[in-house]
Amino acid sequence: MDRRRLQARPVRRVRLRCTSLRALAGSVEMADWNVAGTYLEFCSCEPGCACNFKGIPNSPEGNCQALLAHRIDDGTFDGLDLSGSKVVWALWWPGAIHDGGGRGHAYVDSESDEQYDALSRIWRGEEGYSLFEIFNSTFSEPSAVDRAAIDLKVDGKSSSISIDGIADAVMTALRSPVSGEENKVRIVKEGGFIWSDGQIATNERIKVNAPEVSFDLAGRHSVFAPFEYAS
Repeated sequence: MDRRRLQARPVRRVRLRCTSLRALAGSVEMADWNVAGTYLEFCSCEPGCACNFKGIPNSPEGNCQALLAHRIDDGTFDGLDLSGSKVVWALWWPGAIHDGGGRGHAYVDSESDEQYDALSRIWRGEEGYSLFEIFNSTFSEPSAVDRAAIDLKVDGKSSSISIDGIADAVMTALRSPVSGEENKVRIVKEGGFIWSDGQIATNERIKVNAPEVSFDLAGRHSVFAPFEYAS
């Protein structure tokens, strides 16, 4: 999903919503925060995800449905340690992301209420950074955020996500239909604001049953990548 494509289209919804997120902060100083770790992406596009290149989904449904996971290995929020926290984000848009009308529901697995509150503010787009501001600007309303136990297994292109009763996704390597050998694909995105160096995979399944987002897919696009964001 390319930031330049999102910004290049003159979409009134995105510009106004991003401005309002900043305006809501008014004179209040935003927090000093940073997070880094491992990122898992499952989406409804065919492997490779045309959103990365043209900004338009190439899913059979014509829309964008996704499940994103962040395992925070290192991070702070105004001095509060965020290390060890996990966030899974269920997402849905009726078409291209930049056309708006989307919905989001994030789930946070953290040790303390303070960590949960900090991550909720970040994922609702209240504390800056393009990923969270842009995505929330394309939603009909800011992302819902709840607390949940997340089982996140990080194992390269065999990684998986599980939230009891809410989400179940298993990544698997791309393979040649002729030889069965692994098809190793890597995408490097200069200036990528979600990830910049991703290993491309597919999946055995992506099941989501959140209040705002529900889908059941298999054999679609996946990414395994490091991430690093900061205010």
